[in-house]
Amino acid sequence: MPPHILVITDDDDNRELLIRLLQSQGQQVTVAADGQEALEHLFRQVFDLILLDLDAADPDVRGVETLRQLYQYATVHSILVAVIADARDLDLIARCIELGADDYLLKPFHEVLLRARINALLERKAWRDHQRAFPEESPRAPADAAEGVAPSVSGILLFALLDALRHAWRDQRRIITEFQALEAQIAERSAAAEHAALALQQQTITLRAILESLSDAVVVVDREGSLVHANLAAHTFFGDRLLDVTPQATAPALLNTNGVPCSTDQLPLAVALQGVEVDSSEFLLASVDPDAVRRVRVTARPLRHSNGDMIGAVAIFRDITASFQMAEALRAGEERYALTVQATGDGVWEWELRTGTITFSHRWKEMLGFQDQEIGNHPSEWFNRVHPDDQDELDVRLTAYLRRLITSFDYEYRILHRDGAYRWMRCRGIAIWDADGNASHIVGSQTDITDRKLVEQCLWHHAFYDSLTGLANRARFIDCLGHVIARARRRASPPYAVLILDLDRFKLINDSLGHLVGDQLLIAIARRLEQSLRPGDTLARLGSDEFAVLLEDLSEPHAAVNVAERILHSFEEPFHLNGHEVFSSASIGIVLSNDLRYHSPSDVLRDADTAMYHAKMEGRARYAIFHPAMHDRARLRLQIETDLRRGIERNEFFVVYQPIIELSTRQTVGFEALLRWRHPQRGIVTPAEFIAIAEETGLIVPIGQMVLREACCQLSEWKRQHPERTLAMNINLSPRQIADPDLVNRTAALIDEYRLDADTLCLEITETAIIEHGDATGRVLQQLRALGVRICIDDFGTGYSSLSYLHRFPIATIKIDRSFISQIHRSHENTEIVRSIISLARSLEITVIAEGTETEDQLIRIRSMSCTYGQGWLFAHALEPAEATAMLDRETENPD
Repeated sequence: MPPHILVITDDDDNRELLIRLLQSQGQQVTVAADGQEALEHLFRQVFDLILLDLDAADPDVRGVETLRQLYQYATVHSILVAVIADARDLDLIARCIELGADDYLLKPFHEVLLRARINALLERKAWRDHQRAFPEESPRAPADAAEGVAPSVSGILLFALLDALRHAWRDQRRIITEFQALEAQIAERSAAAEHAALALQQQTITLRAILESLSDAVVVVDREGSLVHANLAAHTFFGDRLLDVTPQATAPALLNTNGVPCSTDQLPLAVALQGVEVDSSEFLLASVDPDAVRRVRVTARPLRHSNGDMIGAVAIFRDITASFQMAEALRAGEERYALTVQATGDGVWEWELRTGTITFSHRWKEMLGFQDQEIGNHPSEWFNRVHPDDQDELDVRLTAYLRRLITSFDYEYRILHRDGAYRWMRCRGIAIWDADGNASHIVGSQTDITDRKLVEQCLWHHAFYDSLTGLANRARFIDCLGHVIARARRRASPPYAVLILDLDRFKLINDSLGHLVGDQLLIAIARRLEQSLRPGDTLARLGSDEFAVLLEDLSEPHAAVNVAERILHSFEEPFHLNGHEVFSSASIGIVLSNDLRYHSPSDVLRDADTAMYHAKMEGRARYAIFHPAMHDRARLRLQIETDLRRGIERNEFFVVYQPIIELSTRQTVGFEALLRWRHPQRGIVTPAEFIAIAEETGLIVPIGQMVLREACCQLSEWKRQHPERTLAMNINLSPRQIADPDLVNRTAALIDEYRLDADTLCLEITETAIIEHGDATGRVLQQLRALGVRICIDDFGTGYSSLSYLHRFPIATIKIDRSFISQIHRSHENTEIVRSIISLARSLEITVIAEGTETEDQLIRIRSMSCTYGQGWLFAHALEPAEATAMLDRETENPD
């Protein structure tokens, strides 16, 4: 009989891999999603081995409690237990070994090693069973084995046997140790190779994107001079003459600046292929039209292999025609400018370099608040008044201009006014050169640009700071983060971390209390966040209700967790805004710099946002640290969204119907329409796997329209087939559907189209939809009730504690959540909750349906509490339309 293995995991990929691998070895496999289901299998079947995925257990105890329960049973029945965990969870694995686990398997799986480890466990199980069946053959009873042998012989055999066993155990432990080391080495090298391949691929994509985005023309040739690559700018600039700038040109397209055509070996790429670098040389690009000649600046470099061999050359061509013409025009106008500047309101100065004296115009002195006689003609009168932070740069620029290292002198700086304040000035100067090329004079002007600078500072603040909270905005945060990333990549530096905070239920507060209170809340949160951070930390509002924190120079990476906990703690106190006491919370995503090496701020923000979304999905008001595996979940969500859109187009969705039973007669009084997805690859998919994504993306609206129409059509058909029966149809509505402005009109149109009695249509909504969207939802429910449609509260008892909406809204039916019904025989508390709900509903003349009725015992209990209707597997699973029709036919033929 083949070995029987129980696999406990809720991970689809792990489950499919293990089933395929085990069944390929002829082993029998049973799968359980959690510890409870596993115990049920253990009570009914015999197993040789249990594989427990620790991620399938309660996240708070990480599988320890599940292992304890399984170990008690496994020990009694001689079943081996191996735990499955991530390689980083070594502490957890050690804990499980202490609790009795026989072995462990590491994720991600390596199939060869996994198969070997499982086979070794099964062999150990077989040996243990053999020992239990034939104890007289066990090496642990050497005295028994030696019975009947002469004492001396028996002693010799005994010691020899024990010595052999010791050697065997040592060899076995050595093999296991070497095997585990090999497994770790293979996993490490596989991960490194995969990471290197991904990094190389990303670098290639990035480099190509950079080349194509350059405005300069880039041309690459091989060592023979043949064209290898040219970017888009090169094709645009050279057109059909692109080959004429390469060493293979028959008629070179370039001329020197004197207009003389270049020979082929004078072309920059040809020079580079000779091993000579070309630095910023200027050429003319030939044209039939003399007025269309372009001026280009070329830089060319040889390309060499790591061994030094020449493999080609690259050249970068920049069109400088416009800038050259502008420079020429500027030189031509400099003299005219020097004459006309005197007619402006600028202060003019002239510096005689040979004597070192400087003359300031009356306007120049007046701009600083002085009279003519109050300022002398020494340069110190000028430079000593310049702001200390600007003096060095002013000196560097003047020196560079006089040495002709730059073509013009133009600098903006601050200078001290007589009133003690600094004014912003723009200073420009033109030198007069002697026959030797040395500057003899500089003539220049000074313009007061203080007002412009104030405007620029204001614009800069608006561009980089949030106008509501005064915090840095997204652009400023990205700039700061970019500097931190660049610094971290240049040299070893202390860790940094980025936190993304998204406020929970901010839209509800904004919509219910108004945008003024919403803005005040954002301001108050900004101030509270500032109090939770260090002075050097960067806090920004990225937009709407999203904030970001940049933590630099951390003592250790996980110090960011302390900050996140401090922030979450700060939200525990209410905000008092315009007479309202408002409670808010935040979901936080954390990226730690030591976990991944980032290249750009967008990558960091993407991962922090992914972690934040993960925290929100885990229940809000918490933090989550980014892990690369989160990308897999994000990609899965994106794939599901894509498949949902295609599924709508391809009509892959269909409706099944679960009967609603009158408990006293066990007759069907209605059905609940339930959505299913016939996925082309995954088969039948239940709503639990995709409904949240459909709701988030808004795709639930067209899907819900399809369900509503199909259910109305089916109800009409049953009404035609069984006119003697009054059947109801329950249809679920999501918050997005309730917010659809066409819902009421569409429902009315379907009632008319299929000639239904409106009160046979019952629309189910959740408590959360009512509470979080109270007023808006209430108006829609009143309109639906005006049509005659009945309203049902689904999963009653799992939402908010307030029951006031039972009075405020037109509720006709409530469904007691299955979690209460399933525990009714186990918990006195649950029994009393169900009894109270039924009693409350009866007093309000509200019909009650017990969801999830699965056993006769549950049926007896809820009937004793005067519950009228039930729904669950005890009566029927969700049925295809034909199966539901057949069920109605049977009930009609046999009413008893």
